[in-house]
Amino acid sequence: MGSELRNLLEKEARAEQDKILAEARARAGEIIAAAKREAEEIAAATRRRLEAEAVQARTRAASTATLRASALLLAAKDEALRKVFEQAAAELRAAAADPARRRMMLREFLREAAHGLPPGRAIVEVAPGDLRVIQELSRELGLDLEARGSDAVTDGVRLATPDGRAVVENTLASRLARARREMVSRVAEILWGA
Repeated sequence: MGSELRNLLEKEARAEQDKILAEARARAGEIIAAAKREAEEIAAATRRRLEAEAVQARTRAASTATLRASALLLAAKDEALRKVFEQAAAELRAAAADPARRRMMLREFLREAAHGLPPGRAIVEVAPGDLRVIQELSRELGLDLEARGSDAVTDGVRLATPDGRAVVENTLASRLARARREMVSRVAEILWGA
């Protein structure tokens, strides 16, 4: 009977052992399957994240390239506009070098500047080489002006009240600066149709 009991106990122990091993194998299979699913989900999420980052990187690169191209285009257009206005300035200076044209220019500049000052005596500054001409033009226009030569004024006139509170500068450079602000968009439209 002892051996039967032992056989019976061994049989039950093996059955229990087999049951525990089967449960452990089943549980291990579930854990492995869950781990595989989780690994696949992590891999899929990583792929999606990497694809999204790649799309963002391409978008950023395209945007950066577009900005750089726009900046280069703007710089080229700005350079072209600068050259147009430089050429205009050079041609105006060349025209102002002709004594007859210079006299007409100074007369018009003086007349316009005098309208910008209150009535009464004023001081006019011109390039030293234009001093005699400006004195003649002041008399022709009936203006009460004290003419002074100044190296700071070229190609035009600077009128001021004796106390210096009101000053009107009318030179090629000042007129070109005003014209540039007013005409830059028109010149751009002519050059590029923009």
